[in-house]
Amino acid sequence: MRLPLLLLLSLLLAACPEDTGLQCPPNTSVVGQYALTFNGISDAGQCIAGDAGPDGGPLPLTLDASFVKGVTLCVAASSDGGPQLQLVSPGKGVKTSDLLADGGFHFGGAPVTQGQTACSCDVNITETIDGYLVTSGPFTLQPDGGLPPIAGINGTLTDLLTDAGSAIPCLCALPCTVTYSLSGSTF
Repeated sequence: MRLPLLLLLSLLLAACPEDTGLQCPPNTSVVGQYALTFNGISDAGQCIAGDAGPDGGPLPLTLDASFVKGVTLCVAASSDGGPQLQLVSPGKGVKTSDLLADGGFHFGGAPVTQGQTACSCDVNITETIDGYLVTSGPFTLQPDGGLPPIAGINGTLTDLLTDAGSAIPCLCALPCTVTYSLSGSTF
């Protein structure tokens, strides 16, 4: 009975490094792991696939139902010596941003061409995440340049969809956006 219990505990402990943020890139420190909740934002520029809905009507690409995704936040020194945030997201890789004096950040990326979208054409998607780190008081770096305890993350994720030169007619009026507010807390 003891051997199976020890084996089970060993397996659980072996899985812990990924669960505790050891997926941070080399030469970075773990800030924390966060459960990000995404809530769709409908706006005038949102992507809508015309005549694609279940009733044949317009279909907004922004999801109404919220969803949660786990991410890890890491910190390193940027090339100018200031702090640089790194957002590690499964399936999305690592995004980097200089940390602003107020705890703000801007994660950007190069356009990625995506085929077989709800727009029924190839599109270029440029993702940006803008927001700030949440602390218990005003954001200030520690005397040694380190971060204060980070309780969470608030921000906005925006995917800008543009024409990728697809030969197939697009159901969406491009350019358009898919936008989510996001809030994250430690887990």
